[in-house]
Amino acid sequence: MKKIFYLFAITAFLFTSCNPLEDVNAEVDAIIEAETANDGDVEDLVFTLTEDDYTSLSLSNFYFDTEDEAKTMLPGFLTANYPNLGVDFDGNGEIVAASSAIVTYNLFNPVSAIAKKVYTLSDADYSDIGLSALNDLGDVNTFFSAKFPNEVKGTVYDLTYLTDPTIEEYTLTDEDYDLVGNGRFDNFDIREGRAEEDLEVRRTKIQTILLNNFPDTEFGTKFRVTYEVFDGSSKDLELLVQLEENPTDPAKTTTYTLNNDDYAFIGNGQFNNFDIRDSSPEADVEVRREKIERILQNNYPDAVAGDFYVITYDTFDGAGRPILTMILQYDGANFNIFDVKIYAIYEFTLESTTNRFVLTDEWDAPITFTPEEYGIMGGSSRFANFSGTTEDAERRIKIYLKSTLFPFAAADAFVAVQYNNFSGGVSTINVNFMFDGNEWNTISESTEIVLQFGHDGVTWVPDNTIKYTLTAADYELVGNGNFQNFDVRSGRDEETIEVRLEKINTILLNNFPQYGLDQKFSVSYNVWEPGDAVYIMNVINNGTEYVLQ
Repeated sequence: MKKIFYLFAITAFLFTSCNPLEDVNAEVDAIIEAETANDGDVEDLVFTLTEDDYTSLSLSNFYFDTEDEAKTMLPGFLTANYPNLGVDFDGNGEIVAASSAIVTYNLFNPVSAIAKKVYTLSDADYSDIGLSALNDLGDVNTFFSAKFPNEVKGTVYDLTYLTDPTIEEYTLTDEDYDLVGNGRFDNFDIREGRAEEDLEVRRTKIQTILLNNFPDTEFGTKFRVTYEVFDGSSKDLELLVQLEENPTDPAKTTTYTLNNDDYAFIGNGQFNNFDIRDSSPEADVEVRREKIERILQNNYPDAVAGDFYVITYDTFDGAGRPILTMILQYDGANFNIFDVKIYAIYEFTLESTTNRFVLTDEWDAPITFTPEEYGIMGGSSRFANFSGTTEDAERRIKIYLKSTLFPFAAADAFVAVQYNNFSGGVSTINVNFMFDGNEWNTISESTEIVLQFGHDGVTWVPDNTIKYTLTAADYELVGNGNFQNFDVRSGRDEETIEVRLEKINTILLNNFPQYGLDQKFSVSYNVWEPGDAVYIMNVINNGTEYVLQ
């Protein structure tokens, strides 16, 4: 049709123009350029983005974070790289053919290595789930199910929440009462006027017992101590205590190391130490305290009540000469041993804690490793970490998962792991693994996604259009198998587009039952007009059938 138009235009110019032939050619070129200004080359692209492509898109990683980001950025990328591609219009301005692009790109996989989030529970959060604290994994899962029900597997939260404190339970024994001078009746007498009526007296005796029984307890440890009392009848009471540091006042503290003259002054000058072997009287700390008190009274006659003395002294234990320290406080008359550990009365209160949870089949703490496990895997048991590349660390973890932790794992088993790795500094790394039935594999940071675009005459738009050419079987299906075309001559059955649309509907619904609402097809089909030709029909599914676009 265009060729006929150009021929008429050239003839007109030849009969009406006085311009030289080259002017006529220029006019014709202008007409052709104007007529085809909106046309472009039509081509169907199929390609996969390369690392250079992601770099050209100014992405920090070789993947898109979301599908929406890909749909937003790729049209500009296609225009910049394929500026000549577009559509063909017919004489009525209708698109008869359009370029398409099937692009394979990498999309961030949130189950990979890992989307870490931070959240602190509010008062409203506790109210919503009917809890005052999160005390076990059941409580944790209740919270996440209510607050974040749509998180994907592999998501990690550093969660700050309230929890009941950990309290050790302890009941005084007969030996404990013996230790503090209450062994006759194995109780505390709290009758009016008796010494142990005062709670502070009981606390002090309980402190002596706990310090004796649990010498390596860490500061912050809490005990609920059950003890027997007598107030006219016997009953049990409880006392909540917490081990705390009892520091000396630096402004009132003197640090002193015993010298040879000091040892000579107390009769220990032969060896200049204290003999703390089991058979020696000086194995008793009170005997040593009395001797050190004599030294302090001699050396510090002007001591003031409240002054502290940190004394370092030599000993002999039969195998070596340990250097020990004793802290004493002057009360105005005596230098008494000062306890740097004290069991203070504790009032129950919820505690704030922060822990990491990861969603696998449910929310749980990620798998971590003990120092011994790091050593087994070839890492450092001393520092509880790996050193070197993460690839090497994760190779070791995969072997350990298969050989030791999960030797009978089923295919598609999923675990979340947290490990420490040293490379110029220690980093805590979270990574997810999935079992393929034979090996554990790290889950890829991205997955390949296919996205189709179509050119609309102006730009590239995300498009699910499937280009399809009718086959011999298709024509047979709708009764056109004899000539494998549609007869569009005037007066014939398929002259109208409505009849052709009905037959193409039958074909598409038969061939592609899996597609539904909004699926598009660009169908190429043979016609006889007379003479062979190929028409294109663009249709879209309205949920029931295909209609013209």
